[in-house]
Amino acid sequence: MPITPAFTTRVTKQLTEARPVTTRKMFGGLGMYHEGVFFGVCDDDKTFFKVDEQTVGMYDSHGMGPWLMGAEINDKYREVPEAIMSDPGELGEWIDAAVGVARRRKK
Repeated sequence: MPITPAFTTRVTKQLTEARPVTTRKMFGGLGMYHEGVFFGVCDDDKTFFKVDEQTVGMYDSHGMGPWLMGAEINDKYREVPEAIMSDPGELGEWIDAAVGVARRRKK
């Protein structure tokens, strides 16, 4: 399901308050980039960042699950808690961690 315009406006504001993030529309959703690195997506009015074995615990400790794409589970992304999205300082740290995941995967 695509994201709503109100969600797009809100999440873009939250992200750019935390880090210089750019976004691109993709398949009815939104892709997120920091320093040219793709680190997350928005879908169904939810925000998901890339995770790996080093970062998944951050999400587990908040009870956040994987990205559900219809009947398919994409466990390489986890939903970002709203409490984190609302705190620019913490959100910046989570963005940095997700960018780190993306960089590690490229190696």
